[in-house]
Order: sequence, then C-alpha cells, then structure tokens
Amino acid sequence: MASPLFTVITVCYNSEKTIERTLQSVLNQTEQDYEYLIIDGASSDGTLDVVRRYEPKFRGRLHIFSEKDNGIYDAMNKGIAKASGDLIGLVNSDDYYELDALENMKKAYLGLTSTNETHDHVILYGMQRRLRNSEEIEIEFVNHRILGEGMICHPTCFVSRAVYSDFGAYDTNYRSAADLDFLLRIKNTTDTQFVPVYHIISNFELGGMSASGRGAREAARVRCKYGVYSKTRMNYVIFQSRIIDFVHWVKRL
Repeated sequence: MASPLFTVITVCYNSEKTIERTLQSVLNQTEQDYEYLIIDGASSDGTLDVVRRYEPKFRGRLHIFSEKDNGIYDAMNKGIAKASGDLIGLVNSDDYYELDALENMKKAYLGLTSTNETHDHVILYGMQRRLRNSEEIEIEFVNHRILGEGMICHPTCFVSRAVYSDFGAYDTNYRSAADLDFLLRIKNTTDTQFVPVYHIISNFELGGMSASGRGAREAARVRCKYGVYSKTRMNYVIFQSRIIDFVHWVKRL
C-alpha cells in the first residue's frame, strides 16, 4: 500500500470534553490522502471511548496508541516516529483544523514540484484563528523571516518527514517551548525551506502551558539561546512574567 501524503497526529490526555471536535475536523477534510495517529497518554477519563467511537468512520486511516509518556513533546516524538506520510501535522486535542486545511497544504506542496524547487526539507505553515471560549478574537500569522521575534503558529505547520528524520524532532527538556526551539533550530542550522500558505489552517483555543508565565519564561530562554534576545532582555521578560504570575496569584486569594 502506498504511503499517504499526510500524517496528522493528535496527542491527548484526559481530553474527552474537547477531542470530538478535533476528530470531526480531521474526518471531514476535503483532502482524504492521510493517516491519523492518536497518541494518548493513558487517559483515565472517557477520551479513548470517544476516539474508538469514531474509529470505524475513518475506514482504516485512524490508528490509536495509548501509554504513559513524559509530557506533550515526548508524545509528539512518539507519533512522529510512527508516521509514514510525507508531510506531518500536529493538531492538539483542544484545537481543530479548517476543513480545507489539508487541501490547501497539498496545493502549496505540489506547487513546489511544479516549479522544480527542492522540497525534501520543507515546512509549510499558515494562518491560525485564535479563540477564547470558542469565540473568534483574531487571525494570527507570523512570517518565518521574523521567526523568534514572533512565533509561527505551530498547529498550522506541516513538516516534511525528512526534516524530522535528518535533523531530529522536539527537545523533551522543554515543557512548553520545544516547538519554538525546534523551528528556530531548523531555520538557523539547516537548509529547510519555509513556505507560507495564506489560508486559515487551524483553530486554537487560548490557554494552556505556553500561555502561562512558565511558558513565557521558557520561550525567553529559547530566544536568548538563538540570539533573538540579549541576556538583559531575557532576564527582563522572566522578571516581568514572575510579577504577572504573582498578581494573578494575589487575585485568586
């Protein structure tokens, strides 16, 4: 059997309240040349019941793996190691794709072939709708030319499998900024081609680790590592985030 063009990966843990929307967004893609991997961290709620209810609808394209992991990036790396698609996308269990996400990525990818450009090492990325309590608040897009100053929306990225196999995946020493570290490392140290796709690809619900003070501190350290921030600016951001965390803690009292 031929390998699919896409591998879509969802990592999850105790996500029964949100994962159905994610599953539906992958199931109903206008482009169907994909495999879908669920990498579950041994959920103790009804997450796997929801996923297994959808399994027949995917007609063999959905593959479920459930075991304990060492955090979200360890789970992502497990999924990447199992992927057989040429392009690998990661959609979180509380986020979801636009229904034409894969179709738009396929057009951009095949467009590289038609112009005879090298595309073994490629990262395609697009626009992201940001939501708060399921309501749209903004559309976000950061060009790779200013990566570091801003952050490419990671859930919109489709990374060629060759990038992961040749240059490595996510550093599990990070709890929330390994995606930023990965993109900066690939941009700064490899020949990988970054390709912007000017369509909304994913929908992202605000919140979680990367939106926390801890996430801001970790991202500041990554930016300093790659020369985006000076040590002075890094320390300022870290200090500022601790003040914000303290204020939030006081408000909860």
